[in-house]
Amino acid sequence: MAPAALTPLGLSALALLTEGPLHPYEMYQLLIKRFKNEIVKVRPGSLYHAVDRLARDGFATVVGTDRGGNRPERTTYEITAKGRSVLEERVSELLATPATEYPEFELAISEAHNLPRATVIQLLTVRLAALREQLSEVRGIISQKQNEGALELFWLHGSHREALLNTEITWIEQLVTDLSSHTMVWLDDPDFNRVEQAAAEAHAPQT
Repeated sequence: MAPAALTPLGLSALALLTEGPLHPYEMYQLLIKRFKNEIVKVRPGSLYHAVDRLARDGFATVVGTDRGGNRPERTTYEITAKGRSVLEERVSELLATPATEYPEFELAISEAHNLPRATVIQLLTVRLAALREQLSEVRGIISQKQNEGALELFWLHGSHREALLNTEITWIEQLVTDLSSHTMVWLDDPDFNRVEQAAAEAHAPQT
């Protein structure tokens, strides 16, 4: 089976098993504790399904079952040699190879000129408020992890998320400034056609 067949949730679950045998509920708790739910859709039902698929594909194997009180029986899994190999291969591939992910915001930005300048400024201002709130939440979680003494390797994605949010906020702030000051030409400017024509003539090949 190709490593790309691992779903993001399957990959996260398989990675947890490198730390030792676990049952799906323990995996769920760890994923939430390490706020992996910020980067992977984590639902108990889908996690159980993902772990079951890992076992069917030979990436994990059942090592025992237990029942506590009136709770349902819990099945414990551990990673197999095949699972460890496919995990290392897939993580290596993801680390080394940039993927074309078709982000929706880039699509929106590429078509933003179809909206009036004032509307774009207003919408981006709303987005900035939401991004700043997300950044505050991420920083809060990072601070919490640091206070708990959690090892940084388990929340590196939080540091990455913080950096991405900072970069996007800075970029949008500059865009809003350029739009507000009319430093950037916009499609609804009265003299847009004249400016566009002048720019085309200035960069036309000399004959």
